[in-house]
Amino acid sequence: MNYAEEAPLENDESLPRGLGISLALHVVIISFFAVKAAFFDPEPIDFSQAVRVDIVGLPDKIANPPPKAETNENAKPALPEKQVAEEKTEPVKPKPAKPEAKAPKVAKPEGINLEKTKSQQQSAIEKLKAMAALEKIKDDVNHEKSKPVPGTGKDKNGATKVKGNVLSPGSALTGLTKLQHDSYAADLDKHIKQNWSLPEWLANRDFKAQARVFCDAHGNILGRKIVKSSGNQSYDDEVLATIDRSAPFPPPPEKFEAIVSTDGILIGFPE
Repeated sequence: MNYAEEAPLENDESLPRGLGISLALHVVIISFFAVKAAFFDPEPIDFSQAVRVDIVGLPDKIANPPPKAETNENAKPALPEKQVAEEKTEPVKPKPAKPEAKAPKVAKPEGINLEKTKSQQQSAIEKLKAMAALEKIKDDVNHEKSKPVPGTGKDKNGATKVKGNVLSPGSALTGLTKLQHDSYAADLDKHIKQNWSLPEWLANRDFKAQARVFCDAHGNILGRKIVKSSGNQSYDDEVLATIDRSAPFPPPPEKFEAIVSTDGILIGFPE
């Protein structure tokens, strides 16, 4: 057998076979794309991620080239614009609020001691009463000295009697004079209330009345009248009857004789 002659024959047969296979593959590929294009819609192309680049022609020669930045070994590398903006927009730390000024402490008022207040009031009243008593004694002494000697028209000192230190009706009472007047009015009220009594059928009713009493220098009753009626005639009659039963009254101080006889003293019933 001659092997040198058989080898070229095998090479001649493999070449047409390879061409046939290659041709068949191309036909299959072309048929696949043709069928796809004919029976299937092509997928839309997404241009959202596309980047547009405009090419601008540069001048042939730059008139004034920008100066080169000086290189500094210690200079910090340039930061991206985004990072620079973030550094510039760092949140500003709020300043600590100043402590509010505290209001000055105000000393709390001490509680009112009722017992102490009452004691002081009572002490003041006692002093005023003592002053009124001294004034009354002084008036009594002056009154005794100023009494005229019978048949002479002069007092014990030989002076002609002139009635002084007497308040005229309608005089405004103030200070110690008012206190003396009120003291006599209280004595007169107490004297009259000792005879105040009501029948049971009137005592159980809430009646109130006021009467004005007039008397002379010796305490003799000159008159009485209802100033504020209770609205019940029987009650008002009992008020007038009580005043009548209480006469004569304590003699008023000499300085109040004209006032008591003309203006009178107001007495409340039951208070």
